[in-house]
Amino acid sequence: MASEVADAAEASKELLASFPNLLGLGQLDAPEADWGTSTLTALPPEAKTGVLANGLTWTVHENREPKARAELFLVVGFGSLVEEEEERGIAHIIEHLGFSATKAYENHAIVKFLESIGAPFGACQNAYTSFDRTVYTLHVPTDKEGIVPEALTVLREFAFFTRISEDDLDKERKVVLEEWRESKNAQGRLFEDYIKALCKGCKWCERLPIGKEEVIRGVSSETLRKFYSRFYHPARMSVVAVGDFDGEVVIKKIKELFEIAPGEIS
Repeated sequence: MASEVADAAEASKELLASFPNLLGLGQLDAPEADWGTSTLTALPPEAKTGVLANGLTWTVHENREPKARAELFLVVGFGSLVEEEEERGIAHIIEHLGFSATKAYENHAIVKFLESIGAPFGACQNAYTSFDRTVYTLHVPTDKEGIVPEALTVLREFAFFTRISEDDLDKERKVVLEEWRESKNAQGRLFEDYIKALCKGCKWCERLPIGKEEVIRGVSSETLRKFYSRFYHPARMSVVAVGDFDGEVVIKKIKELFEIAPGEIS
């Protein structure tokens, strides 16, 4: 019996050695007081940050490498965890609809504009929805006047003016359903099982961002509009700009574009 315990302990050590990141977690059965603490990475001292009157936060950092490039982000502080059972997957659907049409851009004009400046879809313009956040990303050149301001305008459209009509939704369902099908491959099933094991008993294992097939097929645009109005609030948002640009000019543009009272958003 003793030899079997020893063999099991040795096998556990060998298994853990295959996953070096796990070794940094320490002993999970240790007292909480001995767990230690983690320190969040601090912003560089030269980065500038602020909060608009409507609650939206912004961070701007001038960075000369890579030359003549900028990365722009809209981070919305919610994800699939806020969805009700009949809403499962709609945060992800709304993320898709932003690239389809907004108040100022129709018929995938956002994608066409960004591709026209050398920012192809996927590599330089994309978005993702996770459990606790929705993030839109744009990687754009800065060597031509007007590109960064218009790219920030695109982020403003995602934040406040995504168009959600029945026609828009019906067109996008096919794309989202295809992503749902792809999530059921071997890797996707393994990830789902992993989340269910890791988060057993909590909401995380019931709110995978990809959602449920029946919701994707049947949810109404009205449900999406109510959800968008409820959660896409400036106080939940942050705009981040990093790149080879004049930081003061970018800050001024962010304030000009995003300083909108919540009651004026429609």
